[in-house]
Amino acid sequence: MQPWQQPLTAVLVNYNSGSFALSWLRSLQAEWARCGCAATDLEVLVVDNDSSDDSAKWLTTLEREGARVLHAGENLGYAGAVQWGLEHSEQSGPVMFSNPDLYFLPGSLQSLMRHLASDPRLGAVAPRAFVDEGTQLHLPPIALPRAWDEWLGSVGRVIPRVARRLARRQSLSAREHWSAWSPRTTDMLSGACVLVSAAVARNEQPLLDPAYPLYYEDADFCRRLAGTGLKMDWVPAARVVHHWSRSAGAGSAFEGQPRQFWARSRKLYMQRWSSVFMRNLLAWTERCIDLFPHRMRDRSPQGIEALALDAEDEQALQLTLPVSGDLFLELSMTPHFTLCAGLALRGMEAGESWSFPNSAWQWLFPGTYYLRAVDAETGEVHAHWTFTKSTSARCDALTTEAWAAPPLAGRSA
Repeated sequence: MQPWQQPLTAVLVNYNSGSFALSWLRSLQAEWARCGCAATDLEVLVVDNDSSDDSAKWLTTLEREGARVLHAGENLGYAGAVQWGLEHSEQSGPVMFSNPDLYFLPGSLQSLMRHLASDPRLGAVAPRAFVDEGTQLHLPPIALPRAWDEWLGSVGRVIPRVARRLARRQSLSAREHWSAWSPRTTDMLSGACVLVSAAVARNEQPLLDPAYPLYYEDADFCRRLAGTGLKMDWVPAARVVHHWSRSAGAGSAFEGQPRQFWARSRKLYMQRWSSVFMRNLLAWTERCIDLFPHRMRDRSPQGIEALALDAEDEQALQLTLPVSGDLFLELSMTPHFTLCAGLALRGMEAGESWSFPNSAWQWLFPGTYYLRAVDAETGEVHAHWTFTKSTSARCDALTTEAWAAPPLAGRSA
């Protein structure tokens, strides 16, 4: 047995995500088999947060296929469910906690486990994430939340110059992230999927703090881990599909309980990790911005082109590329582009027609999107577009093994 081939405990939190949880389990088990590890060394704990849909039938299948299902009887939140599930663990090795809307691509688990075992100074690692099984649409890097940056983001909603400055900084970080081939030490890992060393996961301190109902628990974890002197690495060779917000939802679906959980978690995080002055400044600024007329908030950039979609075949979004060379197309749901997913286009020609990859398009929620073409090297923005997707996002989980294109694949047809 290799040093990295240790027993693994995987904790999954399920809330109205039964089919995705089953897809997650099957892809994890397939990856475990590829690692050459004994099936009995993989402990899978699925915590159901009192789902209200048809999850019961999926949970029965999960149990039949090797998971241990724990029924919370109430919604413990993400952190609370992870911590409660871990208390039922019967193993002593590393721990992975994960969202249900995740699918492990070939080689991902082995890359994570090998890297975690390669350096005793590592406390946690996380994979590269894509929206789609075609590995076309990269999810954005997540920055460690800081009160100053949150304040600037709020100010940017009404002062375009501030928004542009933040967008330039975000774009540089994202382009470096999407282009990376080697592991990178970071101060923030997305809680969608994190592999944690046994020393960190199995001590007297909670892995995730149950005081956070949903959101910011991963940022709090990263802050506490950094305080121990241990490192966190992002491992781009470990590629997963993260379908993003299948439980919490997006748009109007987010505005109920998920929004309330977000607000509570954010308030708690700011109380713990920011000064009284910055907390008060942020709260006062956001109250003031809410008083601004709608036309003065979140203004679209000048020169943006509205794209009309074919009503009969809405997925056929096509662009005429403005310049030649290597580009990133940054996709955001806000006009100031402070958080973007990205598509890499290599060796493009000016005037060339480009179509949005169907595998990625299917997973996008309905709503208005903003898209821009950014030079991969200089960061120069060459064009802006906006479009509205009205068709529903795909709601059926992956059922067959996804194919994995190399990172930064070439042009999409």
